[in-house]
Amino acid sequence: MNSETQATISSSSSTSHKYWLSDEKHDTKSTPPSVVTKISTKTDENAQPASEASPSSLQLSTSGTSGRTPNDENKESVTLIWLDLNMGSDDDTQRTMAMLREINDFVVLHTHLDSYIDHVANARNERIFLVTSGKCVIGLLPDVETQSQVDCIFIFCLNPNKYKHLQNEYSKIIGIFSKHEELAKSIKTNIDLVEKQIQSFSFYNQQKSTRDLSRESASFLWFQLFKDLIIQMPPDNHGKRQMIQKCQEYYCGNKKEVATIQEFSDTYRRTDAIRWYTRQSFVYKLINKALRTEDIEQLYIFRFFIADLCSSLAQEYKKMREREKGVLRVYRGVKLSNEEVEKLKENEGKLISMNGFLSTSRLPSVALNFASQLTKRRDAVGVLFEIEYDLSELNDDTIVCADVAKFSDYPEEQEVLFDLDATFKIQSVNREKPDLSRANLRVTSKGADIAREYIKLNRKELEERSVAIMFGSLLCDMGQYDKSMKYFENLFQNPQGENISDIEFNLGRAHDFRGEYDKALQLYEHSYATMMMSKPVSETVSARVLNNIGLVYNSKGEYDRALDYYSRCLKMREKCLPSDHPDIGGSLNNIGLVYYRKGEYDRALDYYSKCLKMREKCLPSDHPDIAHSLGNIGSVYDNKGEYDRALDYYSKCLKIQEKCLPSDHPDIATSLNNIGLVYKSKGEYDRALDYYSKRLKIQEKCLPSDHPHIARSLNNIGSVYKSKGEYDRALDYYSKL
Repeated sequence: MNSETQATISSSSSTSHKYWLSDEKHDTKSTPPSVVTKISTKTDENAQPASEASPSSLQLSTSGTSGRTPNDENKESVTLIWLDLNMGSDDDTQRTMAMLREINDFVVLHTHLDSYIDHVANARNERIFLVTSGKCVIGLLPDVETQSQVDCIFIFCLNPNKYKHLQNEYSKIIGIFSKHEELAKSIKTNIDLVEKQIQSFSFYNQQKSTRDLSRESASFLWFQLFKDLIIQMPPDNHGKRQMIQKCQEYYCGNKKEVATIQEFSDTYRRTDAIRWYTRQSFVYKLINKALRTEDIEQLYIFRFFIADLCSSLAQEYKKMREREKGVLRVYRGVKLSNEEVEKLKENEGKLISMNGFLSTSRLPSVALNFASQLTKRRDAVGVLFEIEYDLSELNDDTIVCADVAKFSDYPEEQEVLFDLDATFKIQSVNREKPDLSRANLRVTSKGADIAREYIKLNRKELEERSVAIMFGSLLCDMGQYDKSMKYFENLFQNPQGENISDIEFNLGRAHDFRGEYDKALQLYEHSYATMMMSKPVSETVSARVLNNIGLVYNSKGEYDRALDYYSRCLKMREKCLPSDHPDIGGSLNNIGLVYYRKGEYDRALDYYSKCLKMREKCLPSDHPDIAHSLGNIGSVYDNKGEYDRALDYYSKCLKIQEKCLPSDHPDIATSLNNIGLVYKSKGEYDRALDYYSKRLKIQEKCLPSDHPHIARSLNNIGSVYKSKGEYDRALDYYSKL
C-alpha cells in the first residue's frame, strides 16, 4: 500500500458498538507546582514592597472561608481570580475571600505571578473575571487583552486616579475601585449579566438521518431524550436529600449560599419550583451550568427539582393556553461572538435547541436592553432573538412555555420560560447594525418528532429497552465516554428497574471506547455470565455481549480470539434471528474485518459481500450500514491493487454518505481520503489532490488544529506534491505537521 495513511471505512466494529441491551429482567488531577492550593500570607519572593498595596482592612462581618484551586470543579458560570502579590494578614484574606465568594462561589487566589499565568494558560472553557491591584496588572495588560479566557478586569487600589488612564487604553478594564462596596457591586452586576446572557445551543439538520448522528446533532437529540427520562423517573425523596447534601458540600463556608440552601430544605414544595428557579438562587446557577455543559453527574443530582420544574411549567402552560390564542411573540437578548452569529446564519432553515430552559420576555425592549449591554469582549455582538409561537398551530403539549411573571422577583420583565426540549426553526439571521443582529425563530414540534423517530427506530432494531439505557448509550455515541460512565455508575447504584447486567454491559462499552480494554472485558464477561444464568436466556441479548467481547479482542490485535467470539455470536444469531436480520449482517461484517486485518483478503471479501447482500435486502438503499459495507469492499480491492474496482465501491459509498449524513461527518472525510489514495496510486495526482483537499476542509471545520487526522491529511497532500516534483509545495505541507 502507499506510504501515506489509509483511512479504511469504519467497519461494523463502530456500528456494532452502538448496540444496546434490552430491558429483560434478571434476578440478579494533579495541581501544577506553582498554583496556590491553600490561602497563604506568603508573598511573591521576587515582588518589591508596594507603595500602593490593596486596602488592608475590610469592614465586613463574614465567616472565614478558604479559596479554591484551579483544579477544583467549577459549577459557577464565572471563575473569579484574585491576584495579590502582596498579601495582607490572614484576617484580611479571609474577609476578602468571604466577600468574593458571596458574589461568586468559585474564587481562586493567586499570590504568585507564575501560578496565575499557568492558570490562565491552562484554562479551558472558562470565563475569568480578574480582580487585582493596579501595580499587579500593569505588566499583564498587553497579554490579557488578547486572552479570550479573561473576560474582564477589576482594579482595586488606594489611589484610583493613578491608574485611571488605563481604562482608555485597555478595553477589558471594567473599573478602578478603592471601596469594597463599589467593587462588590460592580462584580455582581457583571456576573448577573453573564448569567442572563450566556447561551449555548445545538443544531439539527432535519434532512439527515437519525441513524448516524454528528456530535452536534446527537447533542440536540440528547436534550430531547433528557426530559423524557426525567419525567419518567418515579418521585424520589432521596433525590431531594441528595441534592441538598451535595449543594451544602459545594458551598461549605459560603455563609450566604448555605443559608439559602437551608431555606430551600425547610420550605420547598413542588409548587415552588418556578419561584426558586426564577429567583436566580443556587438552584438556577447550578442547573443552568450543568445543562450548558451536559454535566450528567450534576443533572442526576438535580433530577427531582428538574422534574418538578418541568411539571410546574406544563401546568402553567395549560393555563396560558386557556387565556391566549393566536401567535405569541417573545424576545431574548444575548451577546454572542461573531463566530457564533455566523454559525446561526449558516444554519438558517435548520432546527435549533437551546441547551436548557430558555428565558424570554414579551417586551422587545427588555431583550434589546440585554443585547445592547456594553461588554469588554471585543468579539461580542448583540443578538436579538424574536421567537414566534403559533398557539393554534401546535395544539398539543409538545412545546411547553409558561408566563412566569407572577413568580418572578422582576415581574415587570414579563418573563416567558420555555421548557427543556423546546425546538425552533431558524427563519432568518440578519445584521441590523454593526453591533446588533436579529435572529427570527419559529417554534416547531420537529424536535419531539425526531426524538420519537429515534426511539422508534432503535426499538425496532434492538428490541425494547428503557429510555434510561438509551439515554446513557447515546452519550457514548456522542463521544461523551466519561459522562456515559458516570451516568451508568449512578444508575448502577440506584437502578430504576433496569437490569444490572444491562448497566454493566454499557459501562463496559464506555471503557471500551476509552481504550480501557481489560476493564471493558471484565464488565462484558460478568454481564454475559449473569445473562447466561438467567432463565430463560435471551440469546439475542447475549449475542450482543459476545459481539462486543470480539470487538475488544479485535482492538487489542488478538484476531484469533476476536474471530472465536464473532463466530459464536454469528452462530447464536443465526439460531434465534430471521435469516435477513441486520444483526447477522453485522456479524458477517465483523468476521470480514478480522480476515482483512489478518491480510486474508479473499476471505474478507467473501464475508463483506455476504454482509452487503443481506443489508441491501433488508435495509433502505441509503442506509449508512450499506455505505459501510461498500467502503469495506473497496478497501479490500484497494489492498489487492485492483484500483478501478476499489474506486467504484468507494464512490458508491460516498454517494450514500453525502445523502444521509451531515456534510461534516467523519465518515465522509474517510471516503474522500480513500478515493484520494486510489487516484494517487493510479498516478492521477490532480484528482487525488482534489479529494485530499476536500477531506482536509471538513477536518479543519470540526477538529482542533493539532488533531492527528489533520496531520495525516497534510502528509497525504504533501506526498502528492512530492510525487509531482513540486518540492517547495510538498515542503510547505510537511512543515505544517
